[in-house]
Amino acid sequence: MVQRTTAWTANRIFALVLGIVLLLVGIIGFFTPTKAYDVQEVFGLFDVDLIHNLIHLVSGILGIAAAFMGWSRTFNRAFGIIYVVLGLLGLIPALYFPSGTFGHDNGLFLGLTHINAADHILHLVIGLAALAVGYLVRDDTVAPTTTTARDSDPMVKP
Repeated sequence: MVQRTTAWTANRIFALVLGIVLLLVGIIGFFTPTKAYDVQEVFGLFDVDLIHNLIHLVSGILGIAAAFMGWSRTFNRAFGIIYVVLGLLGLIPALYFPSGTFGHDNGLFLGLTHINAADHILHLVIGLAALAVGYLVRDDTVAPTTTTARDSDPMVKP
């Protein structure tokens, strides 16, 4: 049985912060001016388009929901795996198609969305961070004790 906690653990905080940031980036992406071939550059560095913005929005909403529904550790693990795999797959040029149809662009990643090298690096970094928090950080919470020192001392007889 999985025990859900309402304590603010490292996994819960990470999922919430990541969710909020991704949600905001997804929203900002919709208001970023379009450059050539229907691509926006968020913060002048990350290529995004409609599909990429929707992925950020969905990831953000899932992170926020996980933080409040007790699924933060599972979210961090799944998110970490997906984003590390996404970052690694982005390094394979054959996965960009149709090639050469967007000027100097090499095509769409998996035929779906624009992603550049900065996106891949970011995906790898946040994916590895989510994996580290999800798998390596324990979510122990210490319940407040109501016993006195005398009650907990095994040498003191009642």
